[in-house]
Amino acid sequence: MIKGYDLPLELGGEINQLEELIRKFKAGEISATELKSHRVPFGVYEQRQADTYMVRIRCAGGFVTPQQLENISAIAQQYGINDLHITSRQELQIHYVKLDDIITVMRRLKEIGLSTRGGGGNTVRNIAASDDAGIDPQEIFDVSLYVSALTTRMIAEGDSWNLPRKFKIAFSGSAQDKGYATVSDLGFIAKIKDGIKGFRVYAAGGLGAKSAEAKLLLDFVEAGEVYPVTEALKNVFFKYGNRRNKHAARLRFLWQNLGEDEFRKKFHEEYARIKANGFEPLSIVEPGQEVSLPDLPKIKPVDTQGFLLWKTRFVRQQKQKELFSILIPIELGFIPCTHAAKLGRFLKSFGSDMLRMTRDQNFLIHNIPLDYLGAAYNFLKETIPGTSQPALYGKILSCAGAATCQLGICLSRQAARALIDELKKSGLDLDKAGDVKINISGCPNSCGHHPVADLGFSGKALRSGDRLYPAYNVFAGAVIRDGKTKLAEQLGELPAKALPLLVKDFLMACISGEGKADLKKIILRYSKVPAFDQDKNYYFDWGSDKLFSLAERKAGECSAGFFDLLEMDLNNIKKAQAALLKEGLDAGQKEKLLGELVFYASRALLITRGLDAKSEEEVYAGFLKHFIETGLIDGAFRDIIAVARRGGSKEILARQSQSFDLAKAVLALYETMDNSFNFKAVNPVPGIPKEEIAATIVKDLRGVLCPLNFVKTKVELAKLKSGDTLEIWLDDGAPIENVPGSVKAEGHKIISQTKAGDYWSVVIEKK
Repeated sequence: MIKGYDLPLELGGEINQLEELIRKFKAGEISATELKSHRVPFGVYEQRQADTYMVRIRCAGGFVTPQQLENISAIAQQYGINDLHITSRQELQIHYVKLDDIITVMRRLKEIGLSTRGGGGNTVRNIAASDDAGIDPQEIFDVSLYVSALTTRMIAEGDSWNLPRKFKIAFSGSAQDKGYATVSDLGFIAKIKDGIKGFRVYAAGGLGAKSAEAKLLLDFVEAGEVYPVTEALKNVFFKYGNRRNKHAARLRFLWQNLGEDEFRKKFHEEYARIKANGFEPLSIVEPGQEVSLPDLPKIKPVDTQGFLLWKTRFVRQQKQKELFSILIPIELGFIPCTHAAKLGRFLKSFGSDMLRMTRDQNFLIHNIPLDYLGAAYNFLKETIPGTSQPALYGKILSCAGAATCQLGICLSRQAARALIDELKKSGLDLDKAGDVKINISGCPNSCGHHPVADLGFSGKALRSGDRLYPAYNVFAGAVIRDGKTKLAEQLGELPAKALPLLVKDFLMACISGEGKADLKKIILRYSKVPAFDQDKNYYFDWGSDKLFSLAERKAGECSAGFFDLLEMDLNNIKKAQAALLKEGLDAGQKEKLLGELVFYASRALLITRGLDAKSEEEVYAGFLKHFIETGLIDGAFRDIIAVARRGGSKEILARQSQSFDLAKAVLALYETMDNSFNFKAVNPVPGIPKEEIAATIVKDLRGVLCPLNFVKTKVELAKLKSGDTLEIWLDDGAPIENVPGSVKAEGHKIISQTKAGDYWSVVIEKK
């Protein structure tokens, strides 16, 4: 009997516990933060639309039975929307589930042998594999059996749910690395040595804002030791991973922080200890061939010419005699529940081992006998749109983007749809374009897998004048293969509105034989953005009727989009400095450049305080309030700010050195910034000794009502060690009257409590 994994015995009790937490949250007994810390490891993510959630279903190696697919479709129709979504990690997602329905959905899934446990959070995530595992003529051996057994073992272990960050495992059956083992936290690639089954083992890779190729950890380990290898690496991560800074917590950062030698030493210590203590190997049972002939007539295809083209595009010979696989392209990974249910019913009569989800968000049918290809073609042509389209459309992968994901910067999925529309009207013969993977991420976090694409994009925010516009970094040239993996190289950036045109030109070059050499020229062709009054379209994202903005991004989310804006102004500072050092400048040129230098120095860090200043006056006022008055920048720079604020004054020429010093101070402060946008103060706030504020983290809680401001203060203090300091900014009235007293009641020390304009600054020393 083929199966994905066994559910842990404690799953039912854990679902009951989550149900109780939801009840307490609705009753106001616990905070949203506390509920979030429990629901996210259960694969439940809040969407941008109020009171709606995405539920992610674990499908080991992309495996799901036809019966399970039919049942999941029914659940999604009843409690979500009329679509299922295939993820790039070979899972299924149900979107727009209400909070009141989450527990019911989980219990319904449990009844059919599936769980959402580990679908998110700091957990062992869904274990990925080659989608053609078990049928690939070139594979060394079938790795899907190990995926199933390791999943069963991992999800039953308590420490799999409390890691420093997510932990992703992948298996591949050959050096082609279709499962992406060489870009995972832990990757296994099948190998046979001296007639013994085993694996080459990779570690400390992964995709994200700072992606990295995995490193070869073991050249060969026998297949029976997959579990101790996994457990040893998980233990190293559990013991030494960074739990204080989620932006530097993945296993690849631990490799960097420890250094290769120390990392390997700690791994081998854990590995030796586990083997010395004895361990139970994974239970690997080779299944019999489970292919049954369905109760269907051996009918001919309704369209012979279309059938032959479809076979060329989507049908492949398996290693099993007279059995074939069929790729079903699912546009951007979304399939209507009615279509998915029909697919499940159609495939049930062939057996249970019939279906996988692919890493590029499509379905792959396994084990169709030759005589039934006609019936399969007729069914797919009638039921699932896209069956008659070129295969390239199924190779366009996109993450959710800003439409539903709270981390998103750009509407990546809408950009992908615009790209598909552009290609459909282009007249290009896409069958001649080759196996081109086009991947789009809505932010640098790589959920759209842009670093492993032939042509990849990651969303960002850029500025033209005082206007933001959606844009993408452009990547190309990834190679994924055992021993040869190389992530895509960033080649440039372009406005979001130009993405479809760039891809069309790129594919035209591929089809004509010009290849990828012209890509940089194509990027330059589309990189310029017209002024807002010339063409407003560039300042709207695809599918949006609102001007592009970062305003809807929430606290605690991915900071990548803010870094784009920040780095742009830091570069503007350096450009102005360099220009001022050139010889032969007249007084007017110097005056203009000095004004720009002070302006960019004042604006650069405002985004870290959630400010998107629209005018020079807002820039200078914000800089004074958040950086001068707080002591992060020396108060002596008030004078040069006042001069720049007046504008058009030759007085700034006499203050050139002070302008340079201000820029130098801002750049120095930036170097102290951590990934949560906290700074170490360069100069003391009056009344507070420098040594006490030097390590202070600043949290702006203005606008946060009681008691949530106290809850947020407790959350921040929990991250610190005894003796560390935290500065919070509170509104007048109830916040300043209540929060300091509550903090002192818990044993912490109030170092200072001072009025700073229209708010209060409170510095706390943790007990």
